[in-house]
Amino acid sequence: TCGARDAPLKCPCKAVFYCNAECQGASWREHRKVCTFDLERKLEKDRLRLGDDDPAVGKTCHTLGHLYKNQDRLAEAEEKYLEALRIAGLVHGEGSALVADVSTGLGTIYNRQERRDESMRMQKRALRVYRRGDHHREVARVLVKLGELHFAKWELDLAMAKFEEA
Repeated sequence: TCGARDAPLKCPCKAVFYCNAECQGASWREHRKVCTFDLERKLEKDRLRLGDDDPAVGKTCHTLGHLYKNQDRLAEAEEKYLEALRIAGLVHGEGSALVADVSTGLGTIYNRQERRDESMRMQKRALRVYRRGDHHREVARVLVKLGELHFAKWELDLAMAKFEEA
């Protein structure tokens, strides 16, 4: 992370490289928050200690899903988001903002995989939840995503309707 071109050390998550152990130690506190390798180890420990349905397990799955999505590791992201969605539904209820947020993340993954119908199903789920609350920005964001999905399917009138509604 110091910018050295020939950094010989790398984190096991393979997302960052270091010129030496001192550089690695200096950045560990910040990197640890987004290190998928470390978070996977934490997840396994939490599962053993707290059980598969604990909110802490769900939170870590959600974080990992987001990180994997941003790294374009879509199969891993989907797996973690599905687990986070299951736990969020159990703990917070199907109408919670967390369920909507995870559904939006899953919808994004499905869209990147060109699984448009599944993506649309997830985005509509999120939209139903967001519309029940005071989440105006999220409603608009999901409507735009739905418009983009309709556009990708060449459903242009439906796309325009969603964009206008947003």
